[in-house]
Amino acid sequence: MRRVLAALAIALGASAHASDSPARWYLQVDNDVVYGTDRWYSSGVRIARVTGTDVLTEWGVLQEVYTPEAKRWAPGLDDRAPTARLLLYGARHWLIGTCIETIEVGVGVRGPSALGRQSTDAVHRLVPAPDVDWSREEGDRIDAQAVFARSVPQGDFHVHFGAVAGNQQAFAHGGIEWRTGSGARGALSPALRFAATPPPAAGASGWAAFVGASVRAVARNAMIERNYDPFGPELDPRRVVGRAAAGVAWVGSWGSATFALAHDTREFAAQRRAHGFGSLTVHVEF
Repeated sequence: MRRVLAALAIALGASAHASDSPARWYLQVDNDVVYGTDRWYSSGVRIARVTGTDVLTEWGVLQEVYTPEAKRWAPGLDDRAPTARLLLYGARHWLIGTCIETIEVGVGVRGPSALGRQSTDAVHRLVPAPDVDWSREEGDRIDAQAVFARSVPQGDFHVHFGAVAGNQQAFAHGGIEWRTGSGARGALSPALRFAATPPPAAGASGWAAFVGASVRAVARNAMIERNYDPFGPELDPRRVVGRAAAGVAWVGSWGSATFALAHDTREFAAQRRAHGFGSLTVHVEF
């Protein structure tokens, strides 16, 4: 697995060196700290480099961390076991008129080598949180996926649809959002696209606000099946999950920023309640 990750890192660096297009770097951070919680989809970080104009090439790294609701857990309660995934990925984005189409392929690891425990321990030195027993995490396994997403504007609305096909999770999704504002309408949030979503190029200052909803049909989610309680049964992932999201976007001469709040319905039968997280995407041009 380390050899696979090293090979992808070399390819990423070679592509970045070979491209003559001006580069745009962006950082996407998802975290449920905005809701004062530390549970379920607890953290996500995406760092990526984008080049091109009408056809964009993106290379990046993605880490996602999932934990149980340690604050309320007690022996005998069913909850998801902690896990993390770390992927290196490449994506192409086609700007077809005012539509955005994305194809993304990623490969990496799910398990201890994804560094979920280490990253959460580092954060919790600054932001205290209940301890999670990471010994319940499953061992390393290959994590590979292919992603397709398309976003089509219809007046003040955007229609999003696509699918994720992987050995750890697989689902199809569709949704719609309404956007308004003086500009920044191309600053789409990944919260409703479920794919790498490059921010727009820097330009005249402008802002936009958006609100939307989506639904996903889940065929597989291997990251939910293991129970945090070692004596409990395997968990039952829900086959239909809804999401509502709202946020704001700003584009300026330096780059852009998009912030969204997302709220998901329960992802597994034993989940105590629905869950929310915040998503911030910031990009600067070099």
